[in-house]
Amino acid sequence: MAFEMYFDDHHETIEHHEEFLFALIPNSVIFPELSRLWQAFYDSPTLQPDQANQLVHELIQLLAHNDPGNPVLTRVIIRLLQFFSGAYLSKADIECVSD
Repeated sequence: MAFEMYFDDHHETIEHHEEFLFALIPNSVIFPELSRLWQAFYDSPTLQPDQANQLVHELIQLLAHNDPGNPVLTRVIIRLLQFFSGAYLSKADIECVSD
């Protein structure tokens, strides 16, 4: 199992091999929500809609700060953008389950 996220009838996963995403965060000042998510990664956190919105913006910045030609990074970020954006627009809490 990896990091599972749910809201309403939507589901997304950050697989173990995708955790490299957090290693790309240069510091917690620029990416505070991504840093908080990583710190709580194994604690099965619940994310509020405003946190999901902030994660959308930080993921966009992360993609801009890294190689946009990296297809693996781009696929992971776009997938997560869609999920977090949907949670924010639905004003839904995201329930997370980690191993």
